[in-house]
Amino acid sequence: MEYLKNFLDRLVSERTVGNIYVRIGKKERILGEEKRFSEHEITDKTLFDMASVTKMLAPTTLALIAMDRRALSPNDPVEKFYPGRGRALTIRNLMTHTIGIGHKSLNVPGVTYENVAEYILGIPTDIPAGLDVLYSCPGFILLGKILEKIFGMRLDAAFEKYVAEPLGMENTAFCPDRSKEFVNANLSEEERGLVNDYNARFLGGVSGNAGIFADMSDLTKFARHLAARGAPLYGEKIFAKATRNYTAGMSEARGLGFVFVDKCYPQSGGLFPIGSIGHCGHTGQSLFVDVQSGFYVIILSDANVSVIRRDGKEDYGKVMKMRADLHRAIKEDGYRELE
Repeated sequence: MEYLKNFLDRLVSERTVGNIYVRIGKKERILGEEKRFSEHEITDKTLFDMASVTKMLAPTTLALIAMDRRALSPNDPVEKFYPGRGRALTIRNLMTHTIGIGHKSLNVPGVTYENVAEYILGIPTDIPAGLDVLYSCPGFILLGKILEKIFGMRLDAAFEKYVAEPLGMENTAFCPDRSKEFVNANLSEEERGLVNDYNARFLGGVSGNAGIFADMSDLTKFARHLAARGAPLYGEKIFAKATRNYTAGMSEARGLGFVFVDKCYPQSGGLFPIGSIGHCGHTGQSLFVDVQSGFYVIILSDANVSVIRRDGKEDYGKVMKMRADLHRAIKEDGYRELE
């Protein structure tokens, strides 16, 4: 399959990436994979900073488990968990990025891991809640704090107990042991193994928006869980509820915690049909699944920091283009025909 190979070679030669690992599969089958590396060989156990893919791995999955157990509903008001502080927000608003609050630094005096939810609930909205999709890390940080109340433990512990252990994800964690093998998402070698996201780092590395490190072996297990429509973590009815488009007519299509691929979504590169789901990470990661066939693609890379090294500045648009073009190369190679 030459399109993908040639495309990855070009990414490396242009210094868009230094390290990249791509796996293509369907349900239990691995259809193909390619990797390139600049320093140490990448293996199935090499950890990558998952950035916002954390949103799908931890708070989204835990919320769907809680819904399956009837401990949570998309219609629950946030005020149920923070009396007098929830405004008119619902869990659905948090999971669809419609709380009306965009990018915010939470690194301000007085904010701590323990009181960050109250701080977020006091931030003035950028647009009215429910009006449009406005990508919101604060919304998912707040969702993570609500899930801590539901499960009675910190987000990292809940993820380990209710997601990682049942799926057999052996190496995936918040704040992993920094003696392990990492692809560095940071410019400084001294920061290898530290989360790149500034809010997650400020909160100690455990956050609903970012902070998880994962390897290809574990992400394949997670992709298979999505291809199995939620099994074994939650039932198919909850999966079907989560993978609908709740933001039709808005600027982006969103399921409950998932990117919903519609005819306007660019980063799937035409590889995934309408109704597919997934998530991307700022550091250069992504995972998308066709929920009908179980076909999936996992991209792990250091694209964001490589672009910074090359260009002297951050340009996430180039990371997004890389992702879209990579999916197009997989399409040109005919991997869907191998299903």
